[in-house]
Amino acid sequence: MNVPQSVKLAGIILASLVAYFLLRTLFAGEPSLDAIAADEDVFKVVTTTVALGEWRDEIEVRGRTKALKKVLVKSETAGVVAKTPVAQGSQVSAGDVLCEIEVDARSAQLSEARAALAKARLDYNAAIELSKDGFRSETGVASAKAAYDLAVAAVERAKVELSKTEITAPFDGVFDARNVEVGDFVNVGSPCGTVIQQDPFLVVGAVAEKEVQRIRTGDSVKAALATGQNIDGIVRFISRAADPATRTFLVEIEVPNENGDIRDGVTAQFVIFAENRNAHVVPHSALVLHDNGATGVKTLSDEERVEFQPVSLLGESDAGIWVAGLNGDVNVIIRGQNFVEAGQKVSTTTEGEIR
Repeated sequence: MNVPQSVKLAGIILASLVAYFLLRTLFAGEPSLDAIAADEDVFKVVTTTVALGEWRDEIEVRGRTKALKKVLVKSETAGVVAKTPVAQGSQVSAGDVLCEIEVDARSAQLSEARAALAKARLDYNAAIELSKDGFRSETGVASAKAAYDLAVAAVERAKVELSKTEITAPFDGVFDARNVEVGDFVNVGSPCGTVIQQDPFLVVGAVAEKEVQRIRTGDSVKAALATGQNIDGIVRFISRAADPATRTFLVEIEVPNENGDIRDGVTAQFVIFAENRNAHVVPHSALVLHDNGATGVKTLSDEERVEFQPVSLLGESDAGIWVAGLNGDVNVIIRGQNFVEAGQKVSTTTEGEIR
């Protein structure tokens, strides 16, 4: 059957119109090619606002206890030990006799010196009286005065020598060790025993080069001893010179020991609480490594562009990592930071605020 040409033309027009409206309906919601390209460049990241906080700087040090004063008391004269009146481990006061050496001839020497002094005094007084009457020259008086002065000095020397037979405690403390017994012969410089001052006591340790500048005298300290004791103290001394072998610096902590419970040489672990610092706490996942090796975080600018901020790590907390190097409150990228570069425009979703 022959279809009229007019009908064919009408069918073609109708089909074209249907196809047009169908295509328009299908693609009405699609963006332009330029819009698609722009959207593909905007990467979505997750950020959180990190507020400026205050980090309590804590420096952990391993060390030991040490007596503030620990003296090996030595003999200043030679002789035989006659007495050891103080038992080892006893409390002593300054001046208590720890070891006594036999007097021998020292007492007799003092008596002789005193007798010589008495004679010299009489001779000197007589010379003065005779000079008044013109029976003694000024030279004779001066000679008598010199003899008198020598006699006085001889008495003092004899007293000092006699006093050396008593070896005494130099300060209050504990007679921790005795080195001689009755009957032992000692020379000048021979040890009698050791005296330890009990209060205050020290805890000493070595601090690394990178940490020593953070410590100040007067900083508070908490120490845990191997004996189970927990004590508080303060930093009293920081060495100005490093140990040439370890490149560490000596730190001394002063602690109270009124009851004498702390012993010398006990292993200690202590924490120095240095001055607080302005810092931020960021999630562990936020830390990234720059191409130059620097550790940092990626933040978001006001124009929603990525910025790399180098930071230094300070310590850990339950909320994350404490870092220094950021200013004020910052928007930190915590998801997607490894897929964006500094300067890149991004879209964001936030996850609240960390304080």
